[in-house]
Amino acid sequence: MAQKLKKKTSVKRPIPKPEPKEFSIAELARELNSFNVDNYWDLGKFLVDKVMPVTRKQGLFEDQVLKMISSQPGIKFPFSILKQCQQYYAYYPDVKKRLLPEVFYFDLATKVDESRRRDQYEKMAIDYKWTISDLRKKIHDDEMARRIDERTKFGFDLRERNVWAFDTADPRFGKPNYKGRIPGQIVANALYYYTKPNDYVVDPFAGSGTLADIVDTVPHFQDRKYKLYDANPIDERISRNNILLTGIPEQSNSVDYVFLDPPTEFSQKDSSTDFEVSLDASKADFILKFKGMIRECSRILKSGGKVSILMEPAFAGKEFIDFPNEITQLFKEIGFKQIGKVYLPKRSSEAAMKMAAGIAEVKGIRALSSDCKELLTFQKT
Repeated sequence: MAQKLKKKTSVKRPIPKPEPKEFSIAELARELNSFNVDNYWDLGKFLVDKVMPVTRKQGLFEDQVLKMISSQPGIKFPFSILKQCQQYYAYYPDVKKRLLPEVFYFDLATKVDESRRRDQYEKMAIDYKWTISDLRKKIHDDEMARRIDERTKFGFDLRERNVWAFDTADPRFGKPNYKGRIPGQIVANALYYYTKPNDYVVDPFAGSGTLADIVDTVPHFQDRKYKLYDANPIDERISRNNILLTGIPEQSNSVDYVFLDPPTEFSQKDSSTDFEVSLDASKADFILKFKGMIRECSRILKSGGKVSILMEPAFAGKEFIDFPNEITQLFKEIGFKQIGKVYLPKRSSEAAMKMAAGIAEVKGIRALSSDCKELLTFQKT
């Protein structure tokens, strides 16, 4: 019987992959020095794609390698720059296809940790056509606000005495450079002391939307409901309304709290801007305006509802009108009782004080000017 020959089969063995090339730190430093100082994205790509896979294979930490590189003699990139370049490319490998200039993405990658916030800033920069300075200011302001949050229990600068002095306005509340903008901390403290959860709040002089920013931003107030009005609204959350012409368009007995910050033209200017004033005419005009306003507050507020108003005295030469006292009397006449009084020192610019002093000197008058507002709060009985 013929013996069958067995065909030999060759077994293909996998070709072993070459181990990642070991490199010396000195060689790596020389190669990094070949990059242009301002070409951060390409440097980041080199670190992420070429260097980091090798370091991980060798059991080294990324930051450890970067520190070893930056300590080499003659290296022109410190550790902080190497780390930033690594982050820049890792977060934005598609930067060439994005809509903003590359410098925007470098700042986002190196200054903002959370991807969600980076996406939000990118969208705002595109929608509002920001410059790089606008982006940097927004990131800085938000970081300062975050630090304030860490130091406070309720997410804003809570005050426990009746003098509320704020050197700067919280950047989260209101729009920068808006004429008549007050520190949002004032409104936040007023909401804390004079409202409760689920209250309905109305602001007839909403300005740049400070109250809405507070309710929308600070978790402590997120259960408040609000309605904003202004004669010249600049925010989509604000409805157009002139309280002097049409009152407050709210149903009677439907509101829990009203915050009033009347514009300066509602009361007499102080001595720093105008000394020639008829006090009697100014007082009569003031009473006429505010009587109607207070009646509207009384109409829309529930029984027990509260209203706060910002007011300051007006000086005219050696005489003045005590507007806070006049307001207090008007509220009492219409059936309110006073439940709060807070002093709000304001910062006067040096130029404004010099101007006032100069006017007084020319006219031969020793004049005071107002440097403190009052937040008066009343309750409907």
